[in-house]
Amino acid sequence: MKEQIKNIVVLLGIIIVVIIGLVWLTNSRAKTPATTVDGESGGTLTFQESKYDFGTVSMAKGKVNKDFLLENKSDKNVQIGEVFTSCMCTEAELNVDGKFAGPFGMQGHGLSRSANLTVKPGETVTVKAIFDPAAHGPSGVGPVERQIMISTNADPGQITLQLKAVVTP
Repeated sequence: MKEQIKNIVVLLGIIIVVIIGLVWLTNSRAKTPATTVDGESGGTLTFQESKYDFGTVSMAKGKVNKDFLLENKSDKNVQIGEVFTSCMCTEAELNVDGKFAGPFGMQGHGLSRSANLTVKPGETVTVKAIFDPAAHGPSGVGPVERQIMISTNADPGQITLQLKAVVTP
């Protein structure tokens, strides 16, 4: 009987330590500040669309993607700094005049964060949004909304691109 009680106490201790560790890890990631791009204010990136609805997508058919086009119509350079997504199921890749950066993913999950790209006046940035409907497994069915955040020295300082889908098996 004493041995069983000892084993239960040890198991509860381990569970408590794991829970405290997870809470600490989650809070430390949540407090990571978004970096902004240094330097004086740049031009402006314009775009025709910032939202896209994939409609119904099947896990079985694999990843889907959408290209967003952002154009520097000003007379100043625009610096692109940090790029990240709202979920690990979403990635972003950037292309400015043949210079590629990425893939970018969710903060704190190992993918690169800074694009370090310059968009000159008249140039276009292609942001390839890649969504993996199977990333969350069988429990990931239903409607989803995801974002791609891009920090710039332009006005406004952060651009948010939005994706929607209804995931089916």
